[in-house]
Amino acid sequence: MDEEFSDLLGHARSGDTGAATELVRRYEPELRRYVRVRLTDSRLRRLVDSVDICQSLLGRFFVGFFAGKYESRSPEQLIALVLRIGKNEV
Repeated sequence: MDEEFSDLLGHARSGDTGAATELVRRYEPELRRYVRVRLTDSRLRRLVDSVDICQSLLGRFFVGFFAGKYESRSPEQLIALVLRIGKNEV
């Protein structure tokens, strides 16, 4: 496991809002790209934006993360986990 990533997750889990903000700053752009590519319905795009969907996904992730429900060993696993949360919601 990447030590920097592990430390960042540990700080975020302990309630460090700066660490949680850093997680969002680092990984939200990739999540938004993923969502934008798949948000193909023009009627739906008028109602919601990729930012809205990403915020919802990250919110759901953090609720489970703080409850100890989710664990990630790498940035790739984190992104895959958040995307799986979204797929399960759909």
